[in-house]
Amino acid sequence: MTHVLIIGGSDAGISAALRIREMAPKTKVTILLADDYPNFSICGLPFYLSGEVTDWHNLAHRTKDDIVREGIELLTRHRATLISPEKRSVTTIGPNGKIIEITYDKLIIGTGAVSSKPPVEAWILPVFFFCDGWKTASSCTRIWMNANRVPPSSSAVDISVWKWQMRLQCVE
Repeated sequence: MTHVLIIGGSDAGISAALRIREMAPKTKVTILLADDYPNFSICGLPFYLSGEVTDWHNLAHRTKDDIVREGIELLTRHRATLISPEKRSVTTIGPNGKIIEITYDKLIIGTGAVSSKPPVEAWILPVFFFCDGWKTASSCTRIWMNANRVPPSSSAVDISVWKWQMRLQCVE
């Protein structure tokens, strides 16, 4: 049986896994996910932060159970640390610091992008927040709630513009 290992459990990784299972149902598919949020919609963060989506769970296109039901092995909180093409293996660190080596026949890397902080000196101020994922979004929301601040509406805001609006909102 062919084993496809996918590093990354966001849209690219999950879509690839689902398509593989659809086209080749006997293929073993494993997804390595660095966090606990598979198929989480980063593009939905403005809607969560504005309050239009009240439960962050609704930002996931699929739940862990949905993915597993499709016959996909999902390894959450596993960070890939080494890819060895010669051995056709990936070394990971699991949730308890356990090092695991996983072999594969085919490897897909679908980790997505990483946000970068612009060179702005104001990052050192406690009123600036860098929102690049669920963890930072939930932190900003808690801070806003404690400060009785209302985040701006997300109806016409994309995530990059949202980051700047959020910083400005927190400074006011």
